Amino acid sequence: MPRQLITAFTLALLTIAGTARAEEGSLRFEKTVPFQRDRLVNLGAQVGPVRISQVQFATGGSGGGGIGDSIRARVHGGDSDTLTNITASFDSENPKDQEWVVTYTLELLDANGKLIDRFSRKESFEGEADVVKAERSILTYVVPMIAKVRIKLEAALD
Repeated sequence: MPRQLITAFTLALLTIAGTARAEEGSLRFEKTVPFQRDRLVNLGAQVGPVRISQVQFATGGSGGGGIGDSIRARVHGGDSDTLTNITASFDSENPKDQEWVVTYTLELLDANGKLIDRFSRKESFEGEADVVKAERSILTYVVPMIAKVRIKLEAALD
């Protein structure tokens, strides 16, 4: 009889621990979504305790906004007239009072799934909600070739 009680108690503890871990979710998330400008795309992602509900893509503006952009323009062989900014805005929330750092990586893909460009951004959250914007200057003529975006999210406790 005591052996059955110990087994039942152990199973109950494992179930409680598993439920707590499942609430925080995995530390990684990946999803490929269509590249649709000015529309909300549902992600339903959770990395650690951080929830990323949706993303919105936008294009516009020239790529010549700062020192980094002017260097990038020289490397790409363009100037502010030939570059366009791509912005991904992520609705993100960390309800916990622990600081978590999320890395947002975006891979711009063509219709065949081939990589056009990649960029990322890190953001720190501690008991807050925010819209995280990841931006990249890209040659304007390439934008119509973007069909999909592979989104990779990774969380780490800071």
